[in-house]
Amino acid sequence: MTTRKYSSRSQQTTLSAALTSSGTSATVVSGTSLLGGITISAGETFTVVIDPDTALEEIVDVTAVATNTLTITRGIDGSSGVAHSAGAVVRHMAIGRDYRESNQHIEASSGVHGIASTSSVVGTNSTQTLTNKTLTSPVITSPTITAGTSAEFTSIVFEGATADAFETTLTVTDPTADRTITIPDVTGTVVIDGATQTLTNKTLTSPTISGSPVITGLSSAGMISSSATPKDYVDSILGSATAASTSAASAATSATSAATSASSAATSASSAQTSATSSATSATAAATSATSSATSATAAATSATSAAASATAAATSATSAAASATAAANSVATIASYASAAATSATSAATSATSAANSATASASSASAAATSATSSATSATAAATSASSAATSATSAATSATSASNSATSAQEWATKTTGTVDGSEYSAKYYAQQSNAANAVNKTDIQAKGDLIVGTANDAYAILTVATTAGYILSVDSAEATGLKWIAANPGDITSVTAGTGLTGGGTSGAVTLAIDTSSVVTSVTSGNTTRVSVGGTVTAPTIDLATSGVTANTYTLSTITVDAYGRITSASTGAASGETFNPLLLMGA
Repeated sequence: MTTRKYSSRSQQTTLSAALTSSGTSATVVSGTSLLGGITISAGETFTVVIDPDTALEEIVDVTAVATNTLTITRGIDGSSGVAHSAGAVVRHMAIGRDYRESNQHIEASSGVHGIASTSSVVGTNSTQTLTNKTLTSPVITSPTITAGTSAEFTSIVFEGATADAFETTLTVTDPTADRTITIPDVTGTVVIDGATQTLTNKTLTSPTISGSPVITGLSSAGMISSSATPKDYVDSILGSATAASTSAASAATSATSAATSASSAATSASSAQTSATSSATSATAAATSATSSATSATAAATSATSAAASATAAATSATSAAASATAAANSVATIASYASAAATSATSAATSATSAANSATASASSASAAATSATSSATSATAAATSASSAATSATSAATSATSASNSATSAQEWATKTTGTVDGSEYSAKYYAQQSNAANAVNKTDIQAKGDLIVGTANDAYAILTVATTAGYILSVDSAEATGLKWIAANPGDITSVTAGTGLTGGGTSGAVTLAIDTSSVVTSVTSGNTTRVSVGGTVTAPTIDLATSGVTANTYTLSTITVDAYGRITSASTGAASGETFNPLLLMGA
C-alpha cells in the first residue's frame, strides 16, 4: 500500500531545467524547500503541481528525491503529461484526490484502509466473523468457539516452530452441558493421562493408587528448613508412610507364610487321609488274615481230630488185626480175610496221619501270616496317628499365620488410611497428615462461585476471590488501595492532550475541539503597486500576479533608431531614423 506524505512547511520552487511531456525525472531549484522537512522512503509519495493555475497545470507524484532531482509519476488525478519550461512553478498542494478519498472513506463500509473491496473494517465492539487472519501476540477475552461443518471449527491447531505436515490439535468432545476447565496462573506442562510425567507440588485428596507405585527423592537430605512445608513435618509423614509400607510388606510376608502353611497343612491332611486309608486297608487285611488264621486253626483242629480219629481207628484196626491174627490161628481162611482188612485199615491210618500233618503246616502258615498282617496294621496305624498329629500341628500353624497376616493387614490399613487418633499411640497415619496438609494449604473449590472468578493473593499465604467485571471491555488495573491489589476499570485508549500553534498559525488548546487559523500578521495579505505606470498588480489574494506596465512603445524592430530611456531603465520612446548618405560599416564600429 502506498503512503502519501504531506508537509505544512513546504515552499514552492521552480524547475531549473525544462521537462518533456514524458520525462520521469525533474530538476528543481530547491528540493529541500519543496519537501518542507519530510523524507520520502520506498512505498511513499509526495504530491506536487507544476505550472499551477495555468493551462499547463499538471499533477505529479514524487516517489524519490536526490537533493534537487525528483523522480516523478506523471498525469495524476486526471491531469495529462505536458512539457514544462525551466522556471515553471513547482508547488506542494492538496488535490481533489485527497478530499475525494477522505469522503469516500467516510461513506464506505468496506474496501478501505487498503483491504480488499469485498472485506469490511473490523470494529472493536462489532459482532463480525474474521477469516484468514493471523493474530500476533493477541489478548483474547472469553472467546466462544462454535461448531461448523468440519472439525476445524471445534479445534485449535498449533503449527509449532516448524511449518511442516505435523501439527498439534486441541479439540473438545461434544459437550452435553456447560463445562468450565480453568487453566491456573502458573507456568508448567499439561498432565496427560497416557504420558510418563513427573508431578511436583501436587495435593492428592482421597486418591486411589493402583499398580506398584514407586516414590523417589523423598529423603531428608532433599528438604531444607525454608521449604514451603517444614522438613520435620515431611519427615513425620515419610516415617508414617515408611511404617505403613513396612507393615504392608510384613503383612504380605505373613500372608505368604500363611498360604505356605495352609498348603503344607493340606498336604499333611492329605497324607494323613492316605495313611488312615492305608491303616484301614491294613486293618481289614489283618482282620481277613486273622479270620483266615482262625479258619486255618479250625481246619488244623479238625485235621488233628481227624488224625486222632484215624489213629484211634488205626489202633482199633490194629487191635482188630491182633484179634484177627489170633482168630487166624484158629482158621487160616479167617486169618487171610482179617489180614486183608488189617492192611486196608493200616493204609487208611497212614493217609489220615499225612492229612493231619498237612493241616498242621497250613495252620502254622496261616498263624504266621496273621501275625505279619497284625504287625503291618499296627505300623500303619502308628503312621496314621503321626500324620494326623502333623496335620493338626500344620493347621494350628496356618491358623496362627492367618491371624498374624490379618493383624498385619489391619495395621497396614490403619497406617495408610486412619484419620482419627494415632495408630501406635504416638504417630498418625499418612492419610491423616495428607488431610491436615490439604485443609491448611489447598484452595477450596467452593470459593469459586461463577464464571470468570479470579483467585488473587491478598497477603502471605492468603487469597481472595475477585469476581469478573460486569461491564464488557473492562480491564484489570493495579490499585494498592484495594484489598486484592487489583480492580476492574474501563479501557482508556488515550487522546490528544494538547495542540500548540506554530509559526504563522493561531489557536490551539489542551482539551475539547481546537481550531487553528492562519496568523494574518505573519503572512502577505495584499500586494499594491507603488506606481501603476511602471508595475501592475492583479490576480487574487492567494495567487497575486505582478507585471511590468506598458511604456507606450510599440513592439517592433527599429533601424537607425532614436531611443529614449527613463530613470527606471524603461524605453519610453523609439523611432526609426533616415539614412544621410553615409554607408554604415559595422567594421568601423568594431575598430577595424
